[in-house]
Amino acid sequence: MKYKLLFKSALVCLSCLLLASKCAMDYYYPLSLQNNSDENIYFHMNRNTVHSYPDSIIYFEEHNNLIIYPDQKKEVAGGGLSWEKIYKGIPKDTIFFFIINADTLSKYPREVVNERYMILRRYDLSIFDLQKLDYTLRYPPTEAMRNMKMYPKYVE
Repeated sequence: MKYKLLFKSALVCLSCLLLASKCAMDYYYPLSLQNNSDENIYFHMNRNTVHSYPDSIIYFEEHNNLIIYPDQKKEVAGGGLSWEKIYKGIPKDTIFFFIINADTLSKYPREVVNERYMILRRYDLSIFDLQKLDYTLRYPPTEAMRNMKMYPKYVE
C-alpha cells in the first residue's frame, strides 16, 4: 500500500513537470512588420543563407513575398528555430529585410526591380537590432531605428 501511494505521488509529480515544461518544438519565434504608411507594401527577406550580407540583390521567391496593408501589423517570418540560431548559421551578422511598394511589383518585372533597385527601404539588421525592436520591424522606420543600418539612410 505504501509503495502504491509513493508510485502514484511520483506519477502525479512527473505528470505535472511534463505538462508545465515546454519542449523546444513548442516554441515559435515570429518576426512581425508594422506598416505605418498609407501604401500597400511587400516584405521580403532572402531565406537562403548563401545569399546574405553583403549581397544586397533581392532573390525573389513567390512564397516569400508578403503584402502588408496600411496600418496593418503582420507576422512576416518565423518558425521553430530561434532568430539567435538563424544568425549563428549565416556567414555575417546581418540579414537584409526588404520593403517594396506593392504597385512597383505589379508594374515591373522582378528583374527590373532588382536592376533599378526599386525598393522603399532595406533594413540591414543584426540579431541585436531585432532584439531591440522586440522582433517587430516598422515601416517607415521609427526613431528607435535611426542608428540601425538601412538604405536609404534614416532621415527625421
